[in-house]
Amino acid sequence: MKTVSCLILALALVGCGKVEKAEPGARALDFPHADEARLDALLAQYAPYKMTYDASALPPKEKMLLKKLVAASKLINQLYLQQTSKAGVAFSETLSKDPENPTNAKLLTLLRRNAMPYDQLQDNETFVGDTPYYGGGELYPHGMTQAQFDAHFQQQTPEVQAEWMYPYTVIQKDGDGYKAVRYHEVFKPYVDEIAKLLREAADLAENASFEHYLRLKADALQTDNYFDADVAWIDVSGNKYEICIGPFETYSDKIKGVKAKYESFVEVVDQEESARLDIYTKYLQAMEQNLPIPDEYKSNVDKLTAKFVIVQGIHRGGEAIAGYQAVAANLPNDERVHAKKGTVKTFWKEMFTARFDTVIKPVSERLLDKEQLQHLNSDGFFQFVLMHEICHAVGPRAVKVGPKKGMATNAAIGPAYNALEEAKADIAGLMSLDWLMKEGVVDASREKEFYVNYLGSLFRSARFGIGQAHGRAAVMSLHYLMDQGSISYNAESKRFSIVFGKFADGVRSLSRELLLLLGNGDGAKVDVFFEKWVQSSPQLEAALKTVIDLPTDVLPSYEINWGDE
Repeated sequence: MKTVSCLILALALVGCGKVEKAEPGARALDFPHADEARLDALLAQYAPYKMTYDASALPPKEKMLLKKLVAASKLINQLYLQQTSKAGVAFSETLSKDPENPTNAKLLTLLRRNAMPYDQLQDNETFVGDTPYYGGGELYPHGMTQAQFDAHFQQQTPEVQAEWMYPYTVIQKDGDGYKAVRYHEVFKPYVDEIAKLLREAADLAENASFEHYLRLKADALQTDNYFDADVAWIDVSGNKYEICIGPFETYSDKIKGVKAKYESFVEVVDQEESARLDIYTKYLQAMEQNLPIPDEYKSNVDKLTAKFVIVQGIHRGGEAIAGYQAVAANLPNDERVHAKKGTVKTFWKEMFTARFDTVIKPVSERLLDKEQLQHLNSDGFFQFVLMHEICHAVGPRAVKVGPKKGMATNAAIGPAYNALEEAKADIAGLMSLDWLMKEGVVDASREKEFYVNYLGSLFRSARFGIGQAHGRAAVMSLHYLMDQGSISYNAESKRFSIVFGKFADGVRSLSRELLLLLGNGDGAKVDVFFEKWVQSSPQLEAALKTVIDLPTDVLPSYEINWGDE
């Protein structure tokens, strides 16, 4: 064990990375020791994977456009760190003064991967020091609980309450009380510079729809009103390059489950492959009608745009590069945009390859029935993920019955929503895939391939732990489907298999349970359901021990060859 020389950090960071004197009552983080063996064990969870893009032959104007987008993405990363752990930022700065120190180098890698001194694959356990993890990050006063939030919230006017629940506000101390402050005010130096870069990129854009989107996104970042920009993003077409940028996901808000974190993806669009997926757009309403729930729980998605974009990512920033590494996304998350326009469903080719090769395949080869391994392949995995993203768009997006009717499902349910929604997308996706095969849209001879790849990906997600939305969803689904007889376990071989004759029925049953929970909007009932099925089991414990030496997720390293540097 080595000791890391570091004073107690009681720091409040404001502006562009400037460290100022801590305010009274600011949280202090103490990092007295770093256990070398534990650092090595945590680093072994990640499979390093280099993502290289050659931009050297691009025309000068296109190259400059991409450079502006990448610069904006890098700033988003800094902004995200301010949202997540200011003390972690300060600790990184301290370690960076001596990056050649082997222990410092390990800690820096873990800090960059997790954006805080807590490992996201270990249910946010600290990897240095003993300060407990706080689920509000820097978006709530440190230590504020959900009950405390609710108590103060009830005392506010409806207008103030709306700001407190707005996805883009920070809850701050205000004398003896609290106030909600918009992101663009709290993070103004970052936001203004990012907006400037996007406008400069718009000046270089040759695609009119992409230029329009960039200008609206710049405006949105400086007002925290994203509706027009999000609609314009869905309308972008024919563009060579893409940037998904802004505060989107609410996974890490463990207090109310509504505060969004900044992230960014800079991408090169594969226009030909993207166009091949457009066929799914016309089946959205039919998939909605196929859901096994009463009509009052169903939605009208017939006029929504299901835009599919296959891309090569060349840079990730913010929540996109920290923690869970997405292979696909269904954004934006604004229910108003969903209702009027739809979403953009993005698939990252480089991350699909990395995840399947380094995680899905090795884990599946140890845990899946040997006879079913013949059905394992990256194309089957892609089809499952494709249906997952499509089916984020189906099912209740607002509460359909009861006293919370009309309220957005995530706001009504709270922090438990994220795991519920991820599980719903998985299971409704599988059920919709079954329907598409019966309709002849998808090749039915590949049924076993699709289901086996789902099972392999299920174990990949379960290894994230139940504190993470995808991990919690996976553990719940595994146990439920085993109870239904849809997935079997061989105690002798310690391997799992799909029971093909019962799998579709189990999926339909679970789909109904999840969709009704969403439509009812009762967070307490969601908690009860997950507590029932997210219990430890001997089979899962044995499985996780079997693959403990394998990487759990990808550790990407994005590099761009500009050719002029």
